[in-house]
Amino acid sequence: MATHAEIEQRQSVIRGWLESGIAHSSAATMASVRFSISRSVSYDAIRQAQQTIDSSDDGPAESEQDDLNPLSILATLQHHFNIAAASGDVPAMAKLVQSMDKARAWRGLKQEKVSPLQSPHA
Repeated sequence: MATHAEIEQRQSVIRGWLESGIAHSSAATMASVRFSISRSVSYDAIRQAQQTIDSSDDGPAESEQDDLNPLSILATLQHHFNIAAASGDVPAMAKLVQSMDKARAWRGLKQEKVSPLQSPHA
């Protein structure tokens, strides 16, 4: 049985996914894996998160409901990286860095290799 704090955290994460445009079926799969819950519980949590979004005035505007673009994907990955860093989850941080690199590659952004010994003003 999940604590109230765990349920609130789950709702917050799911709400973030929904607000970033992730499909309900994908969110259900991700929630099931991430929180070790059944798909039916995942869909219940998604329903609750969607109701919160619909009833709040701080949800995404209609103009934000467009297709996802690579920058929003990068922003979502960065957000999850920040959460992982705050909790000290190094394996998740490493996976998120790899995912961000892939998302940048999709967008055509090139990563410059920089030596830690190289001066930024050189």
